[in-house]
Amino acid sequence: MAVVNYTAREIPYTRIIEHKHFEFGTQEKTVITREYPVAWSEGMEPYYPVNDEKNQALFLRYAELAAGETNVRFGGRLGEYKYYDMDKVIESALQAAKAELL
Repeated sequence: MAVVNYTAREIPYTRIIEHKHFEFGTQEKTVITREYPVAWSEGMEPYYPVNDEKNQALFLRYAELAAGETNVRFGGRLGEYKYYDMDKVIESALQAAKAELL
């Protein structure tokens, strides 16, 4: 398993990634990454879209441009410009695939 998520309050990090366990990892040694939560504050780069009036207007402009494209589908957190938990990302992707294939 390459990624383990942690939700317990006592554990200071939210995720550990052991890179050699990804698909093509065959190396003897490994690198482990621990991700620590950080509260966002003004001036920092947001990790997910911030749903405010400014960004909603920006999304609508992107959606207008995307509507002019053919054979291109936009999806997921960035394509739909909103935060999703992973189960909802997968659900959205499956619904989009179903609509495309039917």
